Amino acid sequence: MTIRKKIFLLAGILLALFGAVVGVLAIVQKLDSDQISNIAEYELPLTRLVAELDVDTDRYELGILRALRLDPLNPPELAAAIAAKKQVGDELRVDADAATALIAKAIKDRGYGTSERVELARIEGAFKYLIRSLEGFLATGEQVMAALVDGRREDARTASLGFAKYAQAFGPDLSEVRLNLAGLTDRATRDVLARQRLNTYLSFGLFLLACGIGLGVSAVGSARVVGGLRQLVVGTRAIEAGSVSEPLSILTRDEVGELALSFNRMVEELRTRERIKDTFGKFVDPRIVSRLIGSGAEQAERRTLTIFFSDIKDFSGISEQLTASAVVNLLNSYFGTVAEVIHAHRGFIDKYIGDAVMAFWVSPFSAGDDHASDACLAALAQQEAVIQLRAQLPEITGMRRNPPELAIRMGIATGEAVVGTIGSDSSRSYTVIGDTVNLASRLESINKLYGTSLILSEETYRTAQHVIEARELDLITVAGKTEPVRIYEAMGRAGEIAPEQIQLREMYANGLAAYRRQDWEEAQRCFESCQLGDAQDGPSRLFIERISLLRSSPPPADWDGVWHFKEK
Repeated sequence: MTIRKKIFLLAGILLALFGAVVGVLAIVQKLDSDQISNIAEYELPLTRLVAELDVDTDRYELGILRALRLDPLNPPELAAAIAAKKQVGDELRVDADAATALIAKAIKDRGYGTSERVELARIEGAFKYLIRSLEGFLATGEQVMAALVDGRREDARTASLGFAKYAQAFGPDLSEVRLNLAGLTDRATRDVLARQRLNTYLSFGLFLLACGIGLGVSAVGSARVVGGLRQLVVGTRAIEAGSVSEPLSILTRDEVGELALSFNRMVEELRTRERIKDTFGKFVDPRIVSRLIGSGAEQAERRTLTIFFSDIKDFSGISEQLTASAVVNLLNSYFGTVAEVIHAHRGFIDKYIGDAVMAFWVSPFSAGDDHASDACLAALAQQEAVIQLRAQLPEITGMRRNPPELAIRMGIATGEAVVGTIGSDSSRSYTVIGDTVNLASRLESINKLYGTSLILSEETYRTAQHVIEARELDLITVAGKTEPVRIYEAMGRAGEIAPEQIQLREMYANGLAAYRRQDWEEAQRCFESCQLGDAQDGPSRLFIERISLLRSSPPPADWDGVWHFKEK
């Protein structure tokens, strides 16, 4: 028998047992539900009505006898006594009718057993006798009050003696009816509690039986499987620890044997992949190597992704001050620092171009649209890492005095591009090509014009604005393009920029709005205010110069505010 059949057999046995348990418990719970419903619907309301009849008959008689004792009996007191007598009498009739109807309904209810119906019928007979006495009892009260109204006090006293013949009916007889109802309720309650205990014992017993059968079948069925599975566990742990496991011995021909055979094939495939990754991991990101091994090297697809370019500011001047070995040490330290940050934020280094770095972020390595957020956060983290790297420049370059300044300019663009293996038959590289790549490169280069260090495309900012703070810089066309691009300067992580930067961003936005509607006075005032707040703010300085140029050569009336860059 296969493992699958054994599992299905065990599951069938357990399901049958649990089905029997559920069926028995459902029957018992139905009986309990019926009895509890009878108690709530009939017995408790009947007990209440009988108790009210007992109390109200006493109230009726006592109210009339109290009126007899009043001497003299003035008209207001007599009127109050008559009203009270009528109210209590009406209540007695209503309660008696309600109790009679409720007993009759209970007798017809199929929720009661035969013995309970017999008991209810006996209670109904006794209660009907009491109800027949009720009208005579009320009539006695009417006679007493009529005599009092006529001023015949002695006749009223004589008539009041008639209450004595109803003492048995509305005393011991009514109490017996109430006791019978209480007994019926008590027996029903005891039956429910007894069945609840039976439910508990039955559930526990059937549970133990199911556990015994299940454990027994499981023990027998698993004995022949455990040996092979233990081998698999040992092999899997070896792979988890980083070492490739030895092939397993195939002991059986069932599913465990097939699993062991598949495991041996997997081990061999892992050994092959590890050899490839060890060989090429230093040239291509290991994640890309794994992807190419799994899906083949011949692949290229158009994807929405985020491209990053960075460059060291004035690197030519820096390299002239250093020896060749110092230049190599500086670049290796810088590339190692930024590569670590980019990898930590799920990015890929595409290539190093001199002192420049090209990287990209793409799903599924960045979930959904997080590629733009990951790229922006990586760029901000690189700025922080470069600040720390500056402190090490004396040791890296060997220049203890006046070490070179290290500043990075970065550009990020988001959009569609072709990503995949590109090249000749003899030499290929995994890279990204397209207009988005060109745009990111242009954005990096125009940092020098705006005096900024990190410029984003509009699509990058739109996608990543929940994780960063930025300000709109300008609406431009880059070299080689006619479609305007709105560009932004990344200022920091969301919620982490200083109040002075927030004020600068707001004032700059006001100046930009005035600039676009050709209000040169207001625009210059705003940008000069930005300069007062931060004398090193490059974008506001650029716009002050641009406004001076536009004043001397005004743009046309239909000017759209786009600034066209002709050079790369």
